[in-house]
Amino acid sequence: MKKISKNNEKDKEEQPDYIGHRQRLKARFMSDGGNSMPDYEMLELLLSMAIPRKDTKPLAKALIKHYMNLANVLAAPPAELMNISGVGPNVAFYCSFIQACAKKICWANLYNNDVPVMTDKKRIVEYCRASIGHAGREELLVIFLDIHGRYLHDNIEQVGTIGSVVISPRDIVEKALLYKASKVIIAHNHPSGSCAPSVADIKMTKELKDALKTVQIELVDHIIISPREYYSMKDYVPFMNMR
Repeated sequence: MKKISKNNEKDKEEQPDYIGHRQRLKARFMSDGGNSMPDYEMLELLLSMAIPRKDTKPLAKALIKHYMNLANVLAAPPAELMNISGVGPNVAFYCSFIQACAKKICWANLYNNDVPVMTDKKRIVEYCRASIGHAGREELLVIFLDIHGRYLHDNIEQVGTIGSVVISPRDIVEKALLYKASKVIIAHNHPSGSCAPSVADIKMTKELKDALKTVQIELVDHIIISPREYYSMKDYVPFMNMR
């Protein structure tokens, strides 16, 4: 029978408690893809890759408490994340990297498709949410489409404050001509969570629609997005009758 050396027994005794806990988390993740895991445990596993020699549960819980959910943590700007105690460049990198991967997956679903984008509202909403839905201040995403409604290009054209975003119809018209777009979709986020359009939102939509119409480009929709909801102005009757 093989004897266990005293040194091996000592190493086993001194193994940090979080090592076993981490292995159990990995096993749970592999069993159902993380569906049964709360946000802080998913984040704890991610942080364990960035900080492999430390118990990451306290930091994971602190980040979820600060940002409310996992998606908001991943979408936070790296410089902002690093203002939180315990978050260094490695953690900020991993969070930003995972967020970029999620956006790229949504982008691939949007781009690698020969059918018009708006035939599948869920696809466009997912992309808008991945791009700007978790931002802490209002941002405007512009998606340019060809004559058949297929994806060409997109830009975040404007960044505003927590409660407002200002757009330049002229800039969007110029970009649409540059990309040879025939149709445009715009989306902006409401950090407050409510996606109901404001009077300013409706006014801005009409101004942009009129500006694009002068160069025979159609404003297909204006989507207001939040982490959990969305509002499509295409489904809002006055939008269809704007002159």
